[in-house]
Amino acid sequence: MKKVFFPLMIPSVLLILLVLPVNLTAARAFNNDFETGDLTDWEKTGEAFDFQPTWGDNPTARNRGQPSQHQGDWWLGLAEKYQGPDKGAKLGQKPGDLADGVDAPQGTLTSIEFTIVGETMNFLIGGGNRAWDTAEPCCVNLVINNEVERTMTGNATETMSRKEWDVSDLKGKTAQLVVVDKSSGGWGHPNFDDVHQADSKGNNIPWDRVLAVNARGKLAVTWAQMKKYY
Repeated sequence: MKKVFFPLMIPSVLLILLVLPVNLTAARAFNNDFETGDLTDWEKTGEAFDFQPTWGDNPTARNRGQPSQHQGDWWLGLAEKYQGPDKGAKLGQKPGDLADGVDAPQGTLTSIEFTIVGETMNFLIGGGNRAWDTAEPCCVNLVINNEVERTMTGNATETMSRKEWDVSDLKGKTAQLVVVDKSSGGWGHPNFDDVHQADSKGNNIPWDRVLAVNARGKLAVTWAQMKKYY
């Protein structure tokens, strides 16, 4: 009987795969906190992000008096030039080193696309306070269809604090995050780290769940999840 059941089961499972309105792409995580130690999932332009992400509390290492308050080991600190005890050491960098030109380099850093599924988005931000609608913006933007829907700046301190956007009206839309450094003047650099979407209770939503949602709002199906259908 078992020899008959398995061949019959395969067509049934294939039929389910054909009729279910799901995205079969396996869920994966997003480099939302730069803990890969590089810019995986982000695309840079210009020179401002050449030594990013940075490792450790570099402002404190040079006695700046403004601790970074970053999450984990890695974060975006565009005034910094220390890429950690491995890569940084090989390049002759040391904790507390400042980037070449400090505020002078400019550029952008754009994330992969993701679906808005939460009520809010929260993140750590510091650095310059030059708004998006000024001549030399230094900020983080939430972009949908090439339009800036939300924007935020730091508070002219290296210390990052957690800030939040209400994105409830944007649910279901495909978005990208863009870190903008278009300033070469004083405080012309952003700091950024640890971005999340959160539900109505304020609980952060795992990024593998966010990226598993396709344009129709269905969750991706893995082989393990398919087992419940047979």
